[in-house]
Amino acid sequence: MAFIHPFCRCHCFLLAALFLKEGRVQGSSLGRGSQFLGTRLSRVLLVQQRQLLLKFNEVRKNLAMKVFLLLLGFYSANALSTILGQTGDWDVLVAGMAVAVIEMVGSLMYRKPPITESFQLFVRMVNYWKAGFTLGLFVDAFKVGS
Repeated sequence: MAFIHPFCRCHCFLLAALFLKEGRVQGSSLGRGSQFLGTRLSRVLLVQQRQLLLKFNEVRKNLAMKVFLLLLGFYSANALSTILGQTGDWDVLVAGMAVAVIEMVGSLMYRKPPITESFQLFVRMVNYWKAGFTLGLFVDAFKVGS
């Protein structure tokens, strides 16, 4: 194999990354016959880069909804602890209900055979709300403690 200038190698990697991002390079074309791939290390790096791009694309799906539900859960926890915590009469009942809801969502989320795909998507979104709710209660505990 002829010597390739390092700048050209970077250019080839960027071009390969562009093709991976656009979906032009499939998993079967990552073999020895591909023109962008030289060494085994570069093939491994390109496969890792493709897997990372696929994971980023998976995270980007419904990102606005995920962030909204996280913030809504945070707000719900702050509102719950502020409004119901003023009287002091409802503390034990509300804490028990909050734990029950959190555990119910957790059991639905981590159930081995999912019920249906659409219900599983709904439970996944409610799990983001639960994460925000738990974070909100955690932050409020620090506010009370200080």
